[in-house]
Amino acid sequence: MNSGLLKRLFSLTTLSLLVLSVAFNSSLMAAEAKKELKAGIIGLDTSHAIAFTKMLNTGTPEGELAGVRIVAAYPKGSPDIESSVSRVPKYTEDVKKMGVEIVDSIDDLLKKVDVVFLETNDGRPHLEQAIPVFQAGKPVFIDKPIAGSLTDAVALFELSRKYNTPMFSSSSLRFSKGAQRLRNGEEGKITKCSTHSPCSLEKTHPSLFWYGIHGVETLFTVMGPGCQSVKRTVSNADRDEVVGRWAGGRVGQFSGVRKGTPKGYGGTAVGENGEVAVGGYDGYKPLLVEIVKFFRSGKPPVSEEETLEIYSFMEAADESKRQGGAEVTLASVLEKAERAANKKLAKLDLAGDSVSATDNKLSATEKAAGWKLLFNGKNYAGWKCNNGKPIAAPIEDGALVPYKSGGYLIVYDKPFSDFKFKCDVKMPKECNSGIFFRIGNLKDPVQTGFEAQILSGKGTGMHDFGAIYDLVAPAENRASAPGEWTNIEITCQGPHISVAVNGKVVASLDADEWTQPGKRLDGSKHKFKAAVKDFPRKGYLGFQDHGHKVWYKNVKLLDLSEKK
Repeated sequence: MNSGLLKRLFSLTTLSLLVLSVAFNSSLMAAEAKKELKAGIIGLDTSHAIAFTKMLNTGTPEGELAGVRIVAAYPKGSPDIESSVSRVPKYTEDVKKMGVEIVDSIDDLLKKVDVVFLETNDGRPHLEQAIPVFQAGKPVFIDKPIAGSLTDAVALFELSRKYNTPMFSSSSLRFSKGAQRLRNGEEGKITKCSTHSPCSLEKTHPSLFWYGIHGVETLFTVMGPGCQSVKRTVSNADRDEVVGRWAGGRVGQFSGVRKGTPKGYGGTAVGENGEVAVGGYDGYKPLLVEIVKFFRSGKPPVSEEETLEIYSFMEAADESKRQGGAEVTLASVLEKAERAANKKLAKLDLAGDSVSATDNKLSATEKAAGWKLLFNGKNYAGWKCNNGKPIAAPIEDGALVPYKSGGYLIVYDKPFSDFKFKCDVKMPKECNSGIFFRIGNLKDPVQTGFEAQILSGKGTGMHDFGAIYDLVAPAENRASAPGEWTNIEITCQGPHISVAVNGKVVASLDADEWTQPGKRLDGSKHKFKAAVKDFPRKGYLGFQDHGHKVWYKNVKLLDLSEKK
């Protein structure tokens, strides 16, 4: 046999082995993908549990649903919502008829299953019910609402990360054909969307959590994440109307209907191809298919960031209602919830292991949005006195303290133009300080920069807490009590400047309107020699040492100039 023939035979043999190897590996992957999964249900107080069990345990499930079976259920759901409690006996008998074993505890259930449907209709017990699931490492789908509060929603994701156990939560409306078509860009970029759904209320939950979630989830499916603020424009016995403002000027509106029209689920969206219907409810199967895909892959079809944004939207809508229809930022309610979740998790006895994100760290939501941590709570890296001297003030309990610091200001060593800046501040009973920003000349910060005033007391003058110092008085004094932390956020975008305190804008101005040196818009005098319109549009930011102790932490900045 000549050498050429041998080479050809060798090549053919190698190719055949390669083909066989690929086929074998493909078969293994396919077998793994269709590996039988034993699923358990926690909470038999919702029709969803019955619907999922029917689709998986009766007939011959096909496609993605093949090979998944509900084998056990722990019936207990809501402790006190009568409409939920009353369903449990019947639903327990229903699932037993479909071959499901009823167990006495969640621990017993976890011994029998690979994956978990947390179906309790009441969101309040979800955190407690999910902890043993996370500890057991069982992937879990948490049905709507994800929790009874935004605080618990944040805590659930913290635990999911701690125990490296995948989870996701969604309304079935997310996976309707109409919503998915728009999410996938088939009508181009969506600039405006209006959705509606039934919106029955449950007094134990924020008003949109209970049933409005369906329409809100549809809204976010179409618009995507990026909502910045919410305003509740209508809230009465018949309906709720909520308007959200997205980055880039996009607008989304949700109508929660209890009486009147429109009926059912749906909406309209405006895209590059014109106005189009959003579509309605396509049943439970599209959601169940996504749940099973998630169980097999461990990859949630909805991100933590988007889920928390959805629930922040609904929480902000409630806060807007409490404030008489004021505009409320999603960041403000989420930050409040994150702090509350940290405290709640710190109190739990979870093998003595801390599970909460500590102060002076970026949350997952902030990281995804591009926020930067300016102060790490450990040292003054990146900071200096405005006179160039080293900072003499010690750090106290992770807080920056501009007191006997060595300069008039402790400043960050990089200038910024357009940005969102936020931090938490704690004042004693007697306090005078300030947050300076857009400082053009560090040798003369008083005349070349703006100041958000930090002052004890409850006044509402141009030198009181939340004022744009000597220019605009706060609409109200929202500072927390002495010894408690107050959240403050400063936004600069071109000529527009605003100061928000504990989630609500209290002072704002358009610098282009301030054309006269030394004069306010009403003609009264202010301290500045230059016209405000001529102030630097880029500069340094810093904390004032005005002779009183004051504490700052969670110092963060989102550079808006990088997003242009």
